[in-house]
Amino acid sequence: MTGVRFIGRLGNQLFQYHFLMYLKSRRPGGFYFFPNPHHAYLARYFDLGWYHNLTLGSRLYSVIMRCIPKILRFRYIQVHNFVAPRDFIPQSRCIYDGYFQSDYYLKNTDIPVKIRIRQQYVAQFRALYGDLFDQHRVVVVHIRRTDYLSYGKRDIALPMSYFKRELANIPDLEQYKVILVSDDIAFVKQAFDHHPDYLFVSNSEIVDFQLISNADIAIISNSTFSWWAAYLSTRNKRVIAPANWLGFRIGREHPKGIMTDRFEWVEVF
Repeated sequence: MTGVRFIGRLGNQLFQYHFLMYLKSRRPGGFYFFPNPHHAYLARYFDLGWYHNLTLGSRLYSVIMRCIPKILRFRYIQVHNFVAPRDFIPQSRCIYDGYFQSDYYLKNTDIPVKIRIRQQYVAQFRALYGDLFDQHRVVVVHIRRTDYLSYGKRDIALPMSYFKRELANIPDLEQYKVILVSDDIAFVKQAFDHHPDYLFVSNSEIVDFQLISNADIAIISNSTFSWWAAYLSTRNKRVIAPANWLGFRIGREHPKGIMTDRFEWVEVF
C-alpha cells in the first residue's frame, strides 16, 4: 500500500495526482491511494477515468482512506522542492508528502494518463467566451496576487512591469484580443489604466483555467494553476513564463524542475 497526500489547491492537486500515477507506473499491481481525498476537488472539474471519478467523489472512500493510516503503520516520505526531481521506486507502507511540481514525473509515467475538463464546464466556458475565441486570436494574461503578497511572510507576486513588458513584446499585438485574468482585478485595471481595448475578467476558477488553456498566447504567473492550464492546452502557440518561478527574485529555480521545456522562460527583471 502506497499513498500520496493532497496538499494545496487545484494546481498542486494535479501535480500530486500525476505523481501517484507515476508511482503506479513504476511498480504496477500495488495498491495506491490518497489518504486525504476529502482535501481534493480536482474530480469536480476533471474527468479522471471511472475509478478516480468514483472514488474521489465518494464520502465512503474518503472515510475508509482516512482510516487506513490510523489502523496500519506507514512511513512518511517528505519530498522537498529545493532538490531536483528524481526517480522513485514506490515502497509499501509509505505515504509520500510533497508538491512534485515538475513534468519530470509526467514524462516518466509509463501508463497513459488522460484527464479532460468535464463537459458541463466546457459548456460554461463556451457560453461566455466561445464566440470571442472562435472569431479572434487571443492573448490571455494571468496575474495572481492576493495570497502571493504575503506568501510565507514573503511577497512572491510578479511585478506589473513583467506583464506589461511581455505584452509589449508581442508582434502585432493589435491583431489580438487581450484578456487579463486575475484574483485582484480592481488592482490590475488600475495598473493597466483601464485600457479600453483590454478585457479584465475574474470568473470561476475553471472558467479562468479554460481562458488560459484556449489562448493563442498565454503570459502566465508563477502559479501552478496557470502552469497546468497552459501545460494541458492543445491551442497555446506560445506560453511565456517567469524564469526561476518562485525564485525569480534570487535568480534560482524554485521549485527545482518546474521549468518545463514546453514554455518560453523570460527573466522577470
